[in-house]
Order: sequence, then C-alpha cells, then structure tokens
Amino acid sequence: MNFVIQCLISYLGLLPYFYLLIDLYFIEMLSPEIIYDIMLYNTLLVFTFIGAINWDFKKNHIIYTIYGFIPSLIAFFIMVLNVLDYEQYFLFLVIIIFLLLQLFIDYLLYLNNKISSSVIYYLRIPVTLILSGLLLTSILVSHP
Repeated sequence: MNFVIQCLISYLGLLPYFYLLIDLYFIEMLSPEIIYDIMLYNTLLVFTFIGAINWDFKKNHIIYTIYGFIPSLIAFFIMVLNVLDYEQYFLFLVIIIFLLLQLFIDYLLYLNNKISSSVIYYLRIPVTLILSGLLLTSILVSHP
C-alpha cells in the first residue's frame, strides 16, 4: 500500500477521538461512560493492530511473534478489568503507558533496521503521541 495512503488512514483514525472529546465537553449527546468505553476499546484495537504488524512468521523469529502477540493479551486483560468496573482513569493510564512502551520498542527495532524511518518519524511517533495526548486530556480534564 502507498505510504501516503497509510499515513492518511492512520491520521484519520484519530478523528473519532477528537469527536468524542468534543462530544464529552460541548455537545453532550453521548453519556461520559459510553464515550470512555468507546475510547478505551478503540484504543485497545489500535494497540492490538500495531502489535500484529510486528508478527514475523516468515523469518521464524519467535521473539517478534511473541512481541506481536503480547498486545492482544494485554488488551484482553484491560477489557476484563473494564468489565469488572476497575477505575477507567487507571485503565487509561495503563494503556497510555503500554502505547508509549510499544512505541519505544518499535523505535529500537527501527534502530536495528527492522522498521523504515518514514514509518517511525511520520507515522508511529506522531500518531502515538497525539493519541496518548487525547487520552490523557480525556482523563485529566474530566475524571471518568
């Protein structure tokens, strides 16, 4: 797929978060509980998707396969904790930490020439930081 299209799709993926924040603070059409659930579950999908990109079955590197699977496992546990009514403030902080950790590990993979510099500098770093900022804004301005 063309890199420009990948970037466009990735940045457009941030639009639901902007809409949800606008709804949360101004429109108030959805209840805050629904907004926070949508934000959490959508972020878990993104987190899992980014992990799945790193699966490397062809080269038979078990480390990359495990690294690609771990986000799915983490996402599952966060979903279970959310269903068990754990504090969403805490769950948002946990997923932000894991997103940033995932970005850091991807940056290390870039340094080892496993990921293209354009993917890191134009896609992963900006999108992850914007997403983390939006999530942090949602929990700091209005505690769920």
